[in-house]
Amino acid sequence: MAYAINNFGATTNLTNIVDYLSNVERIAVKKQTLSGYLELLANAKLLYKCPRFDMKSKRPLRGEEKYYLADPAIYRARNADARVNYGPALENALYTHLLSKGYKVSVGRIGKLECDFIVRKGDEYAYVQVSMTVADPEVEQREYAPFDKVRDAWPRYLLTLDPLRNQRDGVRHLNLMEFLKEDGDLL
Repeated sequence: MAYAINNFGATTNLTNIVDYLSNVERIAVKKQTLSGYLELLANAKLLYKCPRFDMKSKRPLRGEEKYYLADPAIYRARNADARVNYGPALENALYTHLLSKGYKVSVGRIGKLECDFIVRKGDEYAYVQVSMTVADPEVEQREYAPFDKVRDAWPRYLLTLDPLRNQRDGVRHLNLMEFLKEDGDLL
């Protein structure tokens, strides 16, 4: 539970957790047991499981899911550290908003690149990247890179906290706070 809460928004690899518990903590545990614990946390509505989705084949992938917090206060209640890692926190806010709008949300993978979210409603899709800012050219390039690999015409969105937004390569750049305030919709 502590691992899932402290690492919300990060890829969860059960094999690595089993190896860590076995080799470092000297706790013997099976992957099935850890999977069951994560399922219990999701069923208890403490976490949301965000599955992986292959953008090329349009099919779900097994393993390496991400988990998001049902309520960010869970993280605060479990940690004395007041620092905020804005990347996962912004993803978490958008993820819960999209769920509330009735979207099916997955983490996208195209080759070795990750797209923060593939959102689906019915037969429609949208691709979404989330970043605090893209003011740094390296960050901008990293955030746009998955979009460059998409070959279909579904909408693409970049949501940041940047006050000045730029449209590039058909990607709509939106301010995340304004989007949430306006109860934004993607499809």
